[in-house]
Amino acid sequence: MEVVLLWLDDLDDMVFTLASKWEQLRRAVLRVGFFAALAVASCELSLVATELTPALSVVAAASVAAWFTGTALRVAYYRELPA
Repeated sequence: MEVVLLWLDDLDDMVFTLASKWEQLRRAVLRVGFFAALAVASCELSLVATELTPALSVVAAASVAAWFTGTALRVAYYRELPA
């Protein structure tokens, strides 16, 4: 039983460490999405390397989706806190 409790304690530490690091990663993820979106625009305007456009679009959309997911989870967390 003690092993299970130690495992749960380690799992709890890991979850809260990831949550605290997510704030730092959230801005970096959004920057990656921004630069991918700029790269998509430049590929489309220059008509060069247009085969990269789908990959860059997926990177941009995924990073923005990850940022919004993190923001939604943060809002949900702060709503659950007692006043």
